[in-house]
Amino acid sequence: MDVEGAAYWSCPEHHGWDEVWLNHPLARARANQRVTGRSELWPIECLRAAIPERLPLRRAASVGCGVGHLERSLVGLGLVEHVVGVDYSQEALDLAIAQASAAGIEGRVSYRRADARDFLAKARDLDAVFFHSSLHHFTGLGALLGQVRAALRPDGILYLDEYVGPSRDEWSWRDLVRWNRIYWSLPRAVRRTRIIRPPINREDPTEAVASSQILPAVRTHFEIVVQRDYGGNILAPIYPSLLRPDQAGGPSGAVFDDAVRRLLTLDEAASARAPSFHAVIIARPRRR
Repeated sequence: MDVEGAAYWSCPEHHGWDEVWLNHPLARARANQRVTGRSELWPIECLRAAIPERLPLRRAASVGCGVGHLERSLVGLGLVEHVVGVDYSQEALDLAIAQASAAGIEGRVSYRRADARDFLAKARDLDAVFFHSSLHHFTGLGALLGQVRAALRPDGILYLDEYVGPSRDEWSWRDLVRWNRIYWSLPRAVRRTRIIRPPINREDPTEAVASSQILPAVRTHFEIVVQRDYGGNILAPIYPSLLRPDQAGGPSGAVFDDAVRRLLTLDEAASARAPSFHAVIIARPRRR
């Protein structure tokens, strides 16, 4: 991510999942189903159907790698031979390195503390570049993805699993009215806050800073081979305000799951009518 967000993401607690909608098993299974066709297969597995002849990818980079979940999955699933994770937070990288060592894959995963743009400016002949929930933290997306294209081989792959919805300054009162109407229709037992506010992380100035520009920038430099939208238009902004069963005074698991199921049904309808907030994309560089 851009350097401005490094201080926030240097805190290991900010890499947690508790308030993220995809942490719920029902939401994760629905997203998996929409991307891979199977609820138990995570989105990264769609590479097997999209580019089977290219696997395992020989040299890959994961930009904005954080604590290294993606790199361990890529190696563990046999999707890449070697991947370098790039991040500006040394604290996150220290955790990633330790966990790669614990998994016994340190020979196939390496990590580098660097500004993403500096790294990409020097990289060449990569077989793939991955962004997993990191690209929406960048500005200057046209120039950045131009660097990605230059860093890839002509037959290289760009992989995104990203929030591609409205940028942080693009929310309207209509969005808030809709979310709050839905929220207040849920059982009292699952409502933790009084209202749903715009989904803006004030502590991280890079959160969704230019997210609505991701798809246009990708199309400028790449040809999209696969795009799998998986929603989040309703559940993602509401989920952090729900009172979970593991929290003090929280509802039963059954009541909470029923609320999530309802929100997922509404989510499906919303993402069918409007652009999806989240998508997995596999793309190839446009010919110059």
